Amino acid sequence: MNFSEIPDNPFIFLSWVTAIGLFISLSEATIKIKLEKRNNYLKRVKLINSLYPKKLA
Repeated sequence: MNFSEIPDNPFIFLSWVTAIGLFISLSEATIKIKLEKRNNYLKRVKLINSLYPKKLA
């Protein structure tokens, strides 16, 4: 593939940059949401475990 023959069209370049940026942004948001859900679950489990004693004597 000879890249010197690619036309210098700024619209195509900006489209690629935008697409890559959108992909990175969506990936980051997905990871943050998953981590936040996991952290909330762990906090909930910790709170429930602290409210109920392990041994009832």
